[in-house]
Amino acid sequence: MTTRYQIRPFQEGEEKQILDLFSLSFGGRQMSLPYWRWRFQDNPAGHGVIELCWDCDALVAHYAVTNLTMSIHGQSLNVGLSGTTMTHPAYRGMSLFQMLARSTYNRMLKINMPLVWGFPNLMSHRSFVRELNWVDIYEVSMFRLHLEPRLKDIHTSNEYIFEFSAADERFDTLWERVRNDYDIITQRDRTYINWRYFLNPIEKYKLIGHVENNEIQGYAVFKHYGDELQIVDVMMGKEAFDVGENLITYLIVHALKVNASSISLWLNVTHPLHHALEKIGFRPEGPVTYLGGVVLNPTTDKSFYDFRRWYFTMSDSDVF
Repeated sequence: MTTRYQIRPFQEGEEKQILDLFSLSFGGRQMSLPYWRWRFQDNPAGHGVIELCWDCDALVAHYAVTNLTMSIHGQSLNVGLSGTTMTHPAYRGMSLFQMLARSTYNRMLKINMPLVWGFPNLMSHRSFVRELNWVDIYEVSMFRLHLEPRLKDIHTSNEYIFEFSAADERFDTLWERVRNDYDIITQRDRTYINWRYFLNPIEKYKLIGHVENNEIQGYAVFKHYGDELQIVDVMMGKEAFDVGENLITYLIVHALKVNASSISLWLNVTHPLHHALEKIGFRPEGPVTYLGGVVLNPTTDKSFYDFRRWYFTMSDSDVF
């Protein structure tokens, strides 16, 4: 790389150049400033780690990770969710992405963020694996149910289902009760839930909870995408899959009422709820998304690469 290029961390006041580069990189698509601030600056886990490449005064490449808190074998760690990778069309093929990523990872290690993970797309997947040493953890299918007239006979315990306009302290209690059921999981306390769903400036989600004796036994978050209902998050104790089943059958009934054609979610095939939903008729379908990552600190447990340890939903991706 010649000396005219400069790689350095983001500085306040450079937001406009980032948004302009996003539009150039993605065929005119726009990213709003409120969304950028929500993901990278107003995140309760902390500011994102953002590296920029400049050619004199022109921003030509960008790599960023969202700061997230994960519970890994019961230990809370700040980690990086990779995303918003972009390079100016005139500067592609110059390995700027790889150099930015390595610079980002070095800075992450300095601030005690021991691993990075994410969902690379078809364009970037090979580069992550071949050049940044990412490990492929899983190929995530859409787990989808096509809605049919026969499903109108499905029953759910509506008496336990309530809609929430925000998560309250009972969601903290649920998180503390179930977090150790899962070896690798993004922290899902009320602060995260409210930030991820209710403070998101561009998406509209709805949150329902299964409540018994004034305790949250589980919850689901959903949105409508075209004529499909997407369950972007569902959470309950690993063995309380009957709670998850009740939440999802409730949403099937709702989807039928609004004439949705299908209902979908992401769910690890090893989870007991996955097995229960198979009985209803859910099946894996495309599109398929890569889940991968790399452990940056060699002392971090390598079981991170074992997909059986993971709990993930659509909400873990920045796409949904």
